[in-house]
Amino acid sequence: MNARALLLILTLVVSHGTRAEAGVMERLRGLFSLGGGKSKTEEHKKTMPRIRVGVFSGGTGSSAQQTLHKELLDSREFFVAGADEKADFLVEGTSSGGRVTGKLKDAKGKDLFQRSYAAPGLDENLKALTDDVIYTITGRPGLATSRIVFVSDVSGKRQIYICDAEGGEVHQVTHDKHAAVAPSLSPDSSMIAFTSYRTGFPIIRLLDLNVGWERGVTDTPGSSFGSAFSPDGTHLAAVMSFIGNPEIFVSDLNTNTAACVSDSVGAPSSPSWHPDGRQLVFSSDDGDGPKLYVVEVPQKEGESSRLFRWRTGYHFCTDPEWSPDGKHIAFTTRTSGEWTVAIKPYPNGGVRVVQAGGAEHPSWSPNGHFITYVLHGELFVHDLRSGNRRSILRGYGHISEPRWMR
Repeated sequence: MNARALLLILTLVVSHGTRAEAGVMERLRGLFSLGGGKSKTEEHKKTMPRIRVGVFSGGTGSSAQQTLHKELLDSREFFVAGADEKADFLVEGTSSGGRVTGKLKDAKGKDLFQRSYAAPGLDENLKALTDDVIYTITGRPGLATSRIVFVSDVSGKRQIYICDAEGGEVHQVTHDKHAAVAPSLSPDSSMIAFTSYRTGFPIIRLLDLNVGWERGVTDTPGSSFGSAFSPDGTHLAAVMSFIGNPEIFVSDLNTNTAACVSDSVGAPSSPSWHPDGRQLVFSSDDGDGPKLYVVEVPQKEGESSRLFRWRTGYHFCTDPEWSPDGKHIAFTTRTSGEWTVAIKPYPNGGVRVVQAGGAEHPSWSPNGHFITYVLHGELFVHDLRSGNRRSILRGYGHISEPRWMR
């Protein structure tokens, strides 16, 4: 810091008295990086559980040990301790032929779990072990085995693709002649709902990722689009227009029946479920720009639904998605004429701008620590704790509409 800045500090403290000193110094620490302040990243590291990766015996044990070490580091959930450092937890095991048996212990040596993983690939098994370790210690789902679906025009037509949380293992999952958009991934990642234009108008289709079969959602006429799986995977919320004006419907995937839960005069879109399965948030445009609305989903036959506008302070709001804990909603708005991703506590609280300058289509990670979104056609992941963001997929055509496995 130069002499002029130091003189300014002293002047401010003297002018405003001792009561103001702490507040002034706290602000100036942030401006000039004075000693005593800690960054969000430093504070997060300080409170992280400490884990050590022990020995993995067997033919592929050394590779398993190194890969697990990297997976735990990449998870950003732990401080991964060295061999001589104190740790709260120890994970060790065996690995032969790519198969893995992992054992997690606490600092007192108590066994927390012992599990075997027999998927075809070593990496796949270690990702599953990583997520089990994370869930056992933190109570939150890990991201190593999570998936993100998105739309890309890299093939010349908009189709749906899937990748892992690092932007790797990219696979095309639809090959529609016209286009496939608006994907939604089921909670167990076994099925994708998407909007197809193969009949000339939008219609929702279901695609089973394990066996490859595909089917429609309802037998009713009219268009349907913008689907979202319920938290338990048994229902699908979507926009349907077979009764005239488009409305939000909830379809039972076991019976193929649908019930209307909204009563809007505008054009609804982008429904998203609260994690308890009792509410939906969606965007609706009545001609004055899209706004966000919340509707209570009837739990029993004969119950009525209650619809109300959820105010964000912005005139243009779309793409809402509830956080995994139900305490926040992420959405796309416009600031200074550009797309912006923001989050707001539910039901009340101040809006936090996550990323401006063209960011859109936000979707939460399963643990609620990250948001993925699209910025200038690239797929980004944004750490909400540190504020750091990184592009995980670029040069893959124009990417849009990402959705993270819930």
